[in-house]
Amino acid sequence: MKATLLSILFVLLANLIWAAEAPGTKPTISSKPPAKKPVYELPKTGLNQPRPTGGWINAEIVGTRLVLKFFDKEKKPVPPDVERGFARFKYAAKNDKKAVLGREGNTLATPATVRPPHNFLLILSLSAAGAEEAAESYTCKYP
Repeated sequence: MKATLLSILFVLLANLIWAAEAPGTKPTISSKPPAKKPVYELPKTGLNQPRPTGGWINAEIVGTRLVLKFFDKEKKPVPPDVERGFARFKYAAKNDKKAVLGREGNTLATPATVRPPHNFLLILSLSAAGAEEAAESYTCKYP
């Protein structure tokens, strides 16, 4: 009886081992978790505007200057596809101010000082290199 029981257990164990080693039935266990695609977000400060070609622009007063940052459709930072721009600041109780936007690394920035209060209507015109006319224009209330 013991021999029969041992032979049955041996056969069952051999079948389990054979089934586990059969090709296509072996479960794949990886020690690495699947790589997550990074999720990008637009800055919480400043003014975020969608672009007509897709993507986003973030306009923010940093210190005493207006800085424009550019983002693609997935909200990932990208270098600007325009070379220069023009900004007009329309205040409610002050004279309008104007400033040129020049390229600084991956941003466009004004060399001019934007004095407080930072509550104005912002009119932006962006131009590609060598273009006579503005490629994009925006009118928005800041902040």
